[in-house]
Amino acid sequence: MRKRYKIGLIVIGVLLVLVIGVGVLKIFFSKEEEKVDANVSNVISNISDYGYTLDDRDTDYMKETFYELEDILNADTVDYTSYANTLAKLFVIDFYTLDNKINKYDVGSLEYILSSKVDMFRQKAVDTVYRDIIDNTYRNRVQDLPEITNVTILNTENTTFTLDDEEMEAIKVTMNYEYEEDLGYDTEGTIYFVREANKLSVASYQPSVEEEI
Repeated sequence: MRKRYKIGLIVIGVLLVLVIGVGVLKIFFSKEEEKVDANVSNVISNISDYGYTLDDRDTDYMKETFYELEDILNADTVDYTSYANTLAKLFVIDFYTLDNKINKYDVGSLEYILSSKVDMFRQKAVDTVYRDIIDNTYRNRVQDLPEITNVTILNTENTTFTLDDEEMEAIKVTMNYEYEEDLGYDTEGTIYFVREANKLSVASYQPSVEEEI
């Protein structure tokens, strides 16, 4: 009897270990799946000749503005004033809408930045505007973060911009912007666009009350 009793206890113990192990694995893989899902954004539209993309997590305002840019760039003749104005709006919307960003390293608008300045821009953003974003890998973030709801172009002009000691033709766009809720973020700024291959790229962005980003 004692031998059977011991065997029974062993079997029960093994079953308990298996049940607990399966439960732990389910929790682990569930969290990993949730983590993967949170980090995935799907491209729903792109302007391939210019390298501009639109993701499913982008706001309705971002999507609406992106499709406006698509129409401008698909025209037989590109209106560069309209191009610059619409690209400036997209830059502001994507950069300052932080509510859909995963963490402080998920910097928006990088595809609009001059290629030689992307790394510097990203690091400056992480150290300033994006610094306090709480990680949302598991979609459990509780934090008030900004969402751009409107960008108004105040002025657009052809000018020059000095890049690496070379003076280049540029388009200067000044604008102000509104948020769903005022959380103290920038509300005005100026962008200098220069030509990079076949497209306009941000060579400089200057918020009105801060140093250049």
